[in-house]
Amino acid sequence: MKLQINTLKKYSLLILLVFISCSQENPSQDKKNAAEVVRFDQEEETAKTVPSTVADEPKIEMVDLRNPEYAGEFFGIKVPTGNYYFAKRAILTYSASWRGNPQTESELEDLVWQELLLSYEVFRRGIEPTEEDIDVEIEKTLKAQKVDFDWKEDEQAFEKWLDENLKVAPDVFRNQIRHLVSIQKLKDQIIESIEPEVTEEEAYQKFLDEYNTLSVELIRIDDLQEAQDFYKQVIKPIKENDWDELAYHDLVFSYEAEKRVIEVSDDDLAEVLIRFLREHNVRFKKEDYKKAFEEWSKENDIEITLFYKRMLSFAKLEKLMQQIRSGEQQPIDEDKYDSFFKKNSTPLKAYQNFFKEFNVDKEKVLGFAGLKEAKIFYKKIGRRPGAWDDRKRREPESFKRPGFVALDFLIHMWGFQRKDAYAMLDYAIGSYYEPAPIYKGYGVFKILEIRKAEDSQYTERNNYYLDKVKMIKKHEGFKKWLDNLKEEAKIKPYVTQ
Repeated sequence: MKLQINTLKKYSLLILLVFISCSQENPSQDKKNAAEVVRFDQEEETAKTVPSTVADEPKIEMVDLRNPEYAGEFFGIKVPTGNYYFAKRAILTYSASWRGNPQTESELEDLVWQELLLSYEVFRRGIEPTEEDIDVEIEKTLKAQKVDFDWKEDEQAFEKWLDENLKVAPDVFRNQIRHLVSIQKLKDQIIESIEPEVTEEEAYQKFLDEYNTLSVELIRIDDLQEAQDFYKQVIKPIKENDWDELAYHDLVFSYEAEKRVIEVSDDDLAEVLIRFLREHNVRFKKEDYKKAFEEWSKENDIEITLFYKRMLSFAKLEKLMQQIRSGEQQPIDEDKYDSFFKKNSTPLKAYQNFFKEFNVDKEKVLGFAGLKEAKIFYKKIGRRPGAWDDRKRREPESFKRPGFVALDFLIHMWGFQRKDAYAMLDYAIGSYYEPAPIYKGYGVFKILEIRKAEDSQYTERNNYYLDKVKMIKKHEGFKKWLDNLKEEAKIKPYVTQ
């Protein structure tokens, strides 16, 4: 079980969770009789040995709506408040395969009652982990935390580590692990009992989901109409004069950045260079970005000193754009610069006359001998005109790259619709895909890389995918079983935060 130490320190109250039967010989008795024998006789004794509060840490405050002894009920069985706190602490302390990590108070409350219900089901079925099972899980848990002592041999170090990290005594920690191992055994038992049917079609579809691989860049937009409007701008073909306008636009913002004394830190420049390298699919360790940048420059026949200087200018002008967008800087007078651009007979004259008109030192801004030179350089480094790149320069944080990953990952982790993910496989590299739903809102996508699955690969792994889909169905069956159990239990909480 994986610890979540950062969150558990908010809580200090811990009471041992045990379903104690007056008649342990018959743990599978019916639910009505069980209601009469679920007791917590050890609760008072445990409270004496485990500190109920930790200095300088807030206690969980509860408001009991009916009875201070009980937190609620299920199957008509009243659940002691001590059990409730134990389950809450377990969830906040350990991740587990049968639940996610709560993101809200409401999610936490639901998971607490689910944990209590599963613990009761463990008791009802008479599931008991062995001491060896518990030792193995403790060993795994401590190993994951990279402890440097033998917990069985060095009791003092073990107690000290538990106190500093979990604020619990060894016997309480052992009972927490017992609780988790017991529920894991219950889950394994349920999964083992499920025997789903799997068709060749299902196995083949899973193979396709995992072997078809796609890399995209995307921007997430909440409003569908805004996403559609942006997409219409993005797919407009780039004309030759768009490169001229981009070079002029960069010159204007470079001049304004210099005039406003926009400063770029080493970290700011590093971020720009790293983003540049990643967009050119250069593989490198983050700490070696300078070396990777210099090697790329050499391979593409760009003098490194001049390249650094121009990248610094790009970093400054893009920082100004971003600060204008955030409200940290006032917008530039675009009418003034547009008017000057239009009154010159050609874009080239506007570019060349800019330096004299605004008394600009070419050495201090992003300047080229002319637009032709600017265009050659821009194409070489991949700085493109157009709505997509323009928006990315203004709000780089809005653009995401999930990586060169399986469609399965995009579907399940990023919320892509299967039909959209598969449709993208037939798009050209560098093209754009229309707005489509993702995990939240809508995405507009740029296709970066594609690798399609080959049927010969499935022939080699047919049995693997039959087994994989079977296991997926088993876990889905467990979830359905758990949902039915919660529905049958008729959970009634008495307390609220």
